[in-house]
Amino acid sequence: MKLNSAKEVWIARLIAWFVIGAVSCGIIFVTTFMVGPSLFAIPNLSEKIAVSVFCPGAESTSRQDGASVPTTSSPSGTYGHTVEITCTFADGSTEIIRNEQYALASIGGMFGLGGLCGVGISVLLMLLPFFVIRKKKEE
Repeated sequence: MKLNSAKEVWIARLIAWFVIGAVSCGIIFVTTFMVGPSLFAIPNLSEKIAVSVFCPGAESTSRQDGASVPTTSSPSGTYGHTVEITCTFADGSTEIIRNEQYALASIGGMFGLGGLCGVGISVLLMLLPFFVIRKKKEE
């Protein structure tokens, strides 16, 4: 779109940014809550996120999956499995990532990665008015 004056260009860009900002809120919401959980399908991604959060610089890790245990006190409640990761560092020391830490890191990491995808898309959309809305060249 080519406009006649710089003032018209900036007014059009501001209107476009307002509209894109509203659309971006929806994009970030959708990517956070739809793309984020779908990232759990990537093998070992949640383990890599937990290790990078709680054991940065670990040379090796080993994962131990525990038994399925009740998640509530109700006998008809849901069951969940436990995960424990042991990180080994270069000096021989070890650190254990407990099940609660693993759950928080993996769930938060997946939703966070989904949200970052949405932010990346939104930033690209916010740059679009600079390329689309311009002033006519004077002849």
